[in-house]
Amino acid sequence: MDTTFALLPLAPAHNPVKQAVARANELGEKQIATTLGYFATMPASTGIIANPVLYQQPVDCNGTTITLDIRSFTIRGVVPEADIVRGAAGPMDVIFAGLFSGAGEPLDSSYGKEKLAAFIDHKFFESLGTREDGSFRAGPLVQELAAFVKKYPGIGPEVAIQHVAAIEKARLAQGEPSDHGVHDDRDPVSLLMEMISLHMQNVAVGGVSAYLNCVLAENPQATERELAEFANKFIAEEVAQGRNAFQISYSLILGRHANEHERLILERMGTIQIHHGSAGSSMVARYMATLHTLSVSDFFIASQMALDGARHFGAIHDMSDFVQELESLPADQRAERIRQKMLGGGLPTFGHPEISAAGRGNQVQQDPRPAIYIDPVFRAIDAGQLTISPRQQERLAIARLIYLTAFVNGVLKPDRQDEPPLRLTANTDFGAWCVQEALGIEEEDRTLLTYIFRGFGWMMDAREQLQQKMIRPVIAPDPQIIPKPNDDTTIPSVVERVHRRLTTENPFSAQAND
Repeated sequence: MDTTFALLPLAPAHNPVKQAVARANELGEKQIATTLGYFATMPASTGIIANPVLYQQPVDCNGTTITLDIRSFTIRGVVPEADIVRGAAGPMDVIFAGLFSGAGEPLDSSYGKEKLAAFIDHKFFESLGTREDGSFRAGPLVQELAAFVKKYPGIGPEVAIQHVAAIEKARLAQGEPSDHGVHDDRDPVSLLMEMISLHMQNVAVGGVSAYLNCVLAENPQATERELAEFANKFIAEEVAQGRNAFQISYSLILGRHANEHERLILERMGTIQIHHGSAGSSMVARYMATLHTLSVSDFFIASQMALDGARHFGAIHDMSDFVQELESLPADQRAERIRQKMLGGGLPTFGHPEISAAGRGNQVQQDPRPAIYIDPVFRAIDAGQLTISPRQQERLAIARLIYLTAFVNGVLKPDRQDEPPLRLTANTDFGAWCVQEALGIEEEDRTLLTYIFRGFGWMMDAREQLQQKMIRPVIAPDPQIIPKPNDDTTIPSVVERVHRRLTTENPFSAQAND
């Protein structure tokens, strides 16, 4: 893989800030040129992701037709989001394209993806033990995690990741002097290899700790040794079934062996999450790369901390807290509390700081990801492959009420009763929360899947930072990677279908296929 790992995608030549400054100087607009100069360190462009409005889809909101301007991304102009939805592209297609496409040299993508997938798998299993000929032999890490979880039960996987990462960082510091960390002069091959190695160790640690907490909750008297035996047996069973690192991670997060439908649901959601535009954690990854972190470990931990914040561009944790608050209220008071939260500007998982996801007219922008995530859940329910418990039904009914209140019905401000209602569209984390609630994933584990996959997006960000300082990719995607609107109905059909289902009674119960 050394030859492929050495390839850095070419830096885009598009630099809108520099061009605007030059034009202002040509026009003699010194004040404008000076003001624009303050943005000289903002991005020249990004060649990774573009997320324009590509589709329009009318939907019915209580008799009012609202036209959704649906945004959809492409990775380096070669992997469109619709391919992921159709099943024509999976995690390795996106990871490989994001890391290597656009390097100015032809790549054997089929061979390269296979080798990259094998390397990722190898680093995952290397962290946990050894895998040979369909069997698994555990190493010491699982026992260490069992001791940690037994001592600190119920904690989120991010704590275990940070604990092990700190120990690993200390171990490396005591070894032979070597070139670690993220900086401009770092050899891209060794940097990428170290990033993948560390990240897959973190993925293994997070998944195993989540599983151990599930086991401990069901067997509170289990000893450290028994917990480790549970986990080792579970991983060995997954290996015997031929599961790869990502597939084993799905089962660890669920606390049970994932079935085919559950793997499909989680893999689609994870693939979409690999590089999520200007999300807060991606900005932190770029910033940490620019700062030249002394340890690659710090690069991932800082990005993870942004992801696990209470208000990370949608706030899965914030959504859990709000649902719990609404559960404590009488049913007839919940809609009013949602309206209050919305008017106060703090409704979790609705609206977006970077797109026009709010409006009073009959046209509003829509992130398609909530529908893309939820659609396979509905299909699994209707196929009899996913059963939602009464408790989950109650909580998902509250999420549906939030959707109906914020978007379908909209909210009138007291002083603007004569105007159309204000409507907010759901963002990606609404879908992520609903999916994980339907699958029964513990609340403290609900950012782990995003972490697993977005970590590869952070690697893309770091490698781009080696060539140009950008910080935020949302400013100016390279015109060469911006897709053009087309007649493909894959994504708008999913958005309309999920919207229609959410407006029916009991959408998370089995229904006749339409």
